[in-house]
Amino acid sequence: MEELEFEVAFIPKAVKDSSQICVLIDVLRATSAMVTMLDKGCTEIILTSDEKKTMKGTPVHKLNETLVCAEELDGRVSKDAQFSPSLISIRPMNLNNKRVILKTTNGTLAGITLWNAGIKQILIGALHNAKAVMEKAVKLAIESKKNITIVCAGRESGRIIAIDDVFTAGTLIEYGKEIAHSLNRNPILKDSAKISQHLLSVYPNAITSFEDSGSGETMRRINTIEDIKICSEENISTIAPMLDFNDEDGFIVTKNTNEVVYK
Repeated sequence: MEELEFEVAFIPKAVKDSSQICVLIDVLRATSAMVTMLDKGCTEIILTSDEKKTMKGTPVHKLNETLVCAEELDGRVSKDAQFSPSLISIRPMNLNNKRVILKTTNGTLAGITLWNAGIKQILIGALHNAKAVMEKAVKLAIESKKNITIVCAGRESGRIIAIDDVFTAGTLIEYGKEIAHSLNRNPILKDSAKISQHLLSVYPNAITSFEDSGSGETMRRINTIEDIKICSEENISTIAPMLDFNDEDGFIVTKNTNEVVYK
């Protein structure tokens, strides 16, 4: 039986091999927000480190259909944005046929960092789409004869490890192993993947691990504690979006392709 390796990068800069299939996670809250926005009919999410600059670079004819979702360093909504990446604010919104410019403290920066490092197969993962994203990752890895790295966005602009991301990585590894077996592949876990899985035995559930994380502390400080519960919801989405480059506008994006990975 052929082998399929799984690894976890606890921060984006820990990814050393650009040939990997990468699954990016910033469960509290960027990647959870991206999956939610695409499920709500958003056509395109533009990743940026400067929402004002990106708005200025947006063609005039697209401005009416473009919204800005951005947060300050403390997690609160940016003064230049219509809303923040809080799932509390996103869920009731009508995003059908809208483009969203997205800036977060860690998640969007991680995506931009990976893309600029030459990694061109980057899936957007969260607990919301855990099974779907790992099914797509495993199939891509088998087709391209590559291995899989779960990339944690981390905290403080990707400089330190985040418990919530590592716990989520462990959960995704569990799905990856199961899917690999179903496709006649022997899953091999690097030490980093084993560490992530061990965290699943430390916390009884995702909510507990999120509450114990620095990200959870941020949610309490900015009064969005409900985001912890929402972002812990597992397999409520069947999509597995990927990062891409919009040649027309020159932006790193993820799009709604209406692809259902599993039913």
